[in-house]
Amino acid sequence: MLQLIFLLSTLTACLLCYLTNKQQKRLARPLPKRPWRLLAYGLALASLIGWLSLFTFSAAIFLWIALLMLLSGLVPFMSLIGRK
Repeated sequence: MLQLIFLLSTLTACLLCYLTNKQQKRLARPLPKRPWRLLAYGLALASLIGWLSLFTFSAAIFLWIALLMLLSGLVPFMSLIGRK
């Protein structure tokens, strides 16, 4: 259950980083950078701390970085879902 929570917090962090970018295509205007990007960084750090509580140091760092890379690559494709 904790793995799902930390996975969702990592996904939310990547999604917020994407939605604050000026090249995002999901919203008409990007979110303001100041509160949302800081929240995304905080969520990413919180998910890292969570992964560290579940796994060894090297496994947690590897999993966190791999998830960030995977989700950062997949989040922009979410704008293609629901388009007509």
